[in-house]
Amino acid sequence: MAGVTRLLVILEEDSRIKLELPNGISSSVDEVIQEITNFCGLTNEIRFQYKDADFGTSTSELTDLATLKVINVVPCVTLFLEPVEYSVDKANFQSQDYSSMSSSACSGDTLPVSSPSSDTYRKEQWPKVFLIPTFSHSTETQLRDGNAEYQRSQVRLTPSSKMLSKILETLADKVYSYKSYPSDADFSEVAEALTQTHPCLKEPGSFNHSYGWKQRLKTKMYNYRTYLKSHSSSSDELTVNTVKRKLPTDAHPAKNIKNPRRAESNHYPYLPFNETPESMEQERVALLSEVKKRNNVQTIRQKMAQTFAFRRQEIVNKKTSLHKMIERWPALFEVQEVNEEFLRVTTIPLEARFMQKLDEKCSELIQVVRKKGGAIREKTKLLPIVATDTDTTTKREIALKCLILNMGESVEDLIKEFLVSEKEEAGQILQRETIAIF
Repeated sequence: MAGVTRLLVILEEDSRIKLELPNGISSSVDEVIQEITNFCGLTNEIRFQYKDADFGTSTSELTDLATLKVINVVPCVTLFLEPVEYSVDKANFQSQDYSSMSSSACSGDTLPVSSPSSDTYRKEQWPKVFLIPTFSHSTETQLRDGNAEYQRSQVRLTPSSKMLSKILETLADKVYSYKSYPSDADFSEVAEALTQTHPCLKEPGSFNHSYGWKQRLKTKMYNYRTYLKSHSSSSDELTVNTVKRKLPTDAHPAKNIKNPRRAESNHYPYLPFNETPESMEQERVALLSEVKKRNNVQTIRQKMAQTFAFRRQEIVNKKTSLHKMIERWPALFEVQEVNEEFLRVTTIPLEARFMQKLDEKCSELIQVVRKKGGAIREKTKLLPIVATDTDTTTKREIALKCLILNMGESVEDLIKEFLVSEKEEAGQILQRETIAIF
């Protein structure tokens, strides 16, 4: 194109500039992007929108006095943090949530979910079926030969003290990757899995052929934790209950024990490398300022992930009240951060897991609530009847309403319905709520 071309460039909703191109518009979009980037002093990667239609490698639609909208390109990030034992959760979480988050992040509308970047956090729950890890080459060779001999003549292998130590050390390391303090049932499960995987290690005289391995593993885990306490700088989870770490009023071995609750994989994570409580407190104060800014979701999520260990230690050590948590960590009570924090602590995606279980028990749950008498039965009669061809979304809605009625709450107070034409009104109402999911 020849001659001077004037373009109106929209950088933000309240920021527009006029750009004059003395030599006209180049035929390459990349060259136009470079000219606008240099003229406006932009540092981020950008793309264009021409009115309502995107264009890629051609600038033929651009004319004099045209309008260009500059959009920052957000890099796509796909995170795979799913527990291996939850196959349904993985399918839902990966195929639906991650795909939608990745596509929307590429469009510049929303930002991807952030998660703790530290490799030290546990990523999995205790598996439904414990898989015996691979031992050293020499140990695996002896076990393979021992299993073959056991299949031929039922002769059991008697491991040497060195081989026994290697087997127990490998198992203890694997167990610790799931739990630092496994239960008696967990030890039984690991011992039985060992003798089932390697039949040559079965013990004569034991009611399940593995009781001796269970007792040896218990002793090994105790020694393993003792070793980590004295040789590892990242053993906060193990030293939190030591007498030295307790207050003078609680300086007794069996007083105020801080044990993980069920499903808490990352109960007491240690601080990131080169971080101290003082530096983490500075990050927390900075996070308070970031929360007050608009369109700052990505920064908030990064800082929330970065301060996860500091926040967990504060909750476990001080048993912080809800009022204090709202004051110190207001971002934690956003819907996205509730899901993220649950994923960090338990390694389980909250909404995907909840919806999976709700779908599994939906029909039975509705029947149980409707069989109750009194006011609950009368109120549930007003809800639609669940048929075999009822879609999943409707079943979920009816089940949740039945739960609300069963707890004696008002459905209208917890579930608000709006028409498509009432979108703006719905947004204003939801903004006034403390927490809302829509």
